Amino acid sequence: MKLTDFPFQSRWLKCLLVAIGYGVGGWLTLHSTGMEVDSSPIWIPAGIGLAGMLLWGYELGLGIFLGDFLLMHGLGLSWEKSLTSAVGSVLSAALATAMLDYCHFSVKIARIRDVAALVLLAAMVAPTLNSSIDTVAHLLAGDRGWQHFGQRWWILWLGDCSGILVITPILLRLRLDGRNILCKPSRQQCLEVGTCLGLLLGMSWIIFVSKGMAANALRYHFTNAQYFEYLPFPLVVWAAIRFQTWGAVVASLIVSLLAIAGTLNQTGPFVIQTPNLHQAILLLQVFIGIVTATALFLSAAVSERQRAERQLRATLERDRLLGEVALRIRQSLDLGDICQIAVEEVRQLLQADRVYIGHSDREEPLQIRAESVRPDYPSLLARQDTEQLLTDFRSLVTHPDTLIADNVAQLDISASLRLYYQRYLVQAALVVPLTAQQSLLGLLVVHQCSQARQWQKSEVRLIEQLATQISIAIQQAQLYQQVQDLNSTLEQQVQERTVQLQEKIEEVQQLHAMKTVFLQAVAHDLRTSIMGLLMLLKNLQTHPGERVTLARTILNCIVQSGDRQLTLINALSENHFEQNYPITLQRQEIYLKQWITPVIDHWQPLFAQHQGKITLALPSDLPAIAGDPVRLREVFDHLLQNTLQHNPPGIHVTIAARRQQNMLHLSLTDDGVGLTALQCHQLFDLYVRSFHNPRLTGIGLGSYQCRQVIEAHGGNIGVKSEPTVGTQIWFTLPLAVAINALDISIT
Repeated sequence: MKLTDFPFQSRWLKCLLVAIGYGVGGWLTLHSTGMEVDSSPIWIPAGIGLAGMLLWGYELGLGIFLGDFLLMHGLGLSWEKSLTSAVGSVLSAALATAMLDYCHFSVKIARIRDVAALVLLAAMVAPTLNSSIDTVAHLLAGDRGWQHFGQRWWILWLGDCSGILVITPILLRLRLDGRNILCKPSRQQCLEVGTCLGLLLGMSWIIFVSKGMAANALRYHFTNAQYFEYLPFPLVVWAAIRFQTWGAVVASLIVSLLAIAGTLNQTGPFVIQTPNLHQAILLLQVFIGIVTATALFLSAAVSERQRAERQLRATLERDRLLGEVALRIRQSLDLGDICQIAVEEVRQLLQADRVYIGHSDREEPLQIRAESVRPDYPSLLARQDTEQLLTDFRSLVTHPDTLIADNVAQLDISASLRLYYQRYLVQAALVVPLTAQQSLLGLLVVHQCSQARQWQKSEVRLIEQLATQISIAIQQAQLYQQVQDLNSTLEQQVQERTVQLQEKIEEVQQLHAMKTVFLQAVAHDLRTSIMGLLMLLKNLQTHPGERVTLARTILNCIVQSGDRQLTLINALSENHFEQNYPITLQRQEIYLKQWITPVIDHWQPLFAQHQGKITLALPSDLPAIAGDPVRLREVFDHLLQNTLQHNPPGIHVTIAARRQQNMLHLSLTDDGVGLTALQCHQLFDLYVRSFHNPRLTGIGLGSYQCRQVIEAHGGNIGVKSEPTVGTQIWFTLPLAVAINALDISIT
């Protein structure tokens, strides 16, 4: 522990105070207990002497010597024994102080390591020296025999140990924190303190002082199992947890004093357990040591936890502020804004007097780019020699280390820097390099001008983290500026190339779409027409004889099939599959029942070959419709052809119709394999393959043309189907009374 350099008069005054306190404490101990020095349960002067030496240094050993010598000589001991006792007391206190200094003991006693050092070294190890010297001196003087050596040594050691554990902590707290006792506490704190002290005093009085407790214990034969002395423990724990060191020392003092008073008054649990007073005092001293040590350890543990929580909260708050500052710094890509925001935020966070950034672009000299300074200190931006100043700073910083100067007067610096510090009243400084990719971008400099300042590790770490963020932001701003320069020359070229590329992409997409439509149409839709023609020819091939008579109906079917093939080819060559191609209709008045009969008669043989059947369910009073018979025949042929092609043999198709306001609603219903919801949704779209049957391919150009024909008539077409249930294709056509025979073109 670092000694304090007191003036001569103050040193003697403190020695005198310690001597008086030592003597008065010893007199009070002996007077209140009524016992001799070698049998006292607690030796208060031991705690007073150690507290004085811890607070004021080894010079206070003189005061301990005088106080002990005068006390012992006043009690009637010879000067040789008094001198031996004083020497032992001084050496014991000095040994305890030296060991505590070696362990970096803090007189606040707010750490577990401090309590452990006080208990183990100061209270247990150091008193062995005093008790050994005193016991040996009395043994050599012939006052005691060897048979009493152990008992005397043990009682002296326990007395010093109890005195140090009970008295030293409370004297240290009074010296360091005595003024805070006078601070006005809150009403809730007063209530809690009063409750805790009242319960502790009452419980301790009942357990240790009240004779009724001892009488009841003896009456009910509790002499072999007496643990009543530990009943106040919960209250001591309460005081240690809630009030930390103050609560621990006050609670242990109260319990110790009442326990001593009760034991000396021949009452309490220690007297109950043993009829011998000396043995009761031994139990009392052990109890005092346990209670005091436990309370101190518990209070230190709580203090360390609270301190750790405070540090954690401070760290979280610092990290939060760091994140906010870093975000504000990096939100801008302008170098001037970045530097100005950085210096202002750093000065506010560290409560510094001046912060500035010296920055250089590439190989240029360092220049002050931004500064934040208190109004009562001059600004560096007005200086003309800052370039040389920053060059000197640059030589001070060992990249990438931070220069930490708690007092600039102690630095070995150049004459220009020293003059600069004197002119601008700089007392302490932090110089942090701003680096990126192993190169120095600039310097972040923090000044304290009002007084010298000891920079904390957390502050240095915070400024280094902020310097990293500033370096990244500066580098980003430089990269952004480079990108802007490149954009100014490349933007026009990129736009031109983009337009050309888009035109080429659109051209390629159109060519690819046309190729796909053409190939799939040839592979499927033209094949479908040819398959129909082959079915007719194979039917004729089965007739017997060399010559085959061709019926006119079959001839008409062959011609119609050829027309369909030609129509499909025209559709491909003339882009009939495009949605913007107009369809021209030759409308006329059509009676559906008369018009559809030849169509059904044509398809009946084909259905018969597939074991299928077509049924008409048309009312006799259907009104006429206005439509193009050729286009409508293409629709019916395609739908019936798809029904045969996509279903197994035995299909049954029902054609029905009904009037629906000014439209005629027609439907073709089969009992085939059906379609899924996705297939129904895409059935009449272009580029849709047949999903429900893997054997079929193509784009469905015929179904798409059916939709075009129906919509050209002014109607709608749709499908209702479920898998394994069947399919219903419906469409509507306008009545002849609702529309004249006109040529309608739609897009």
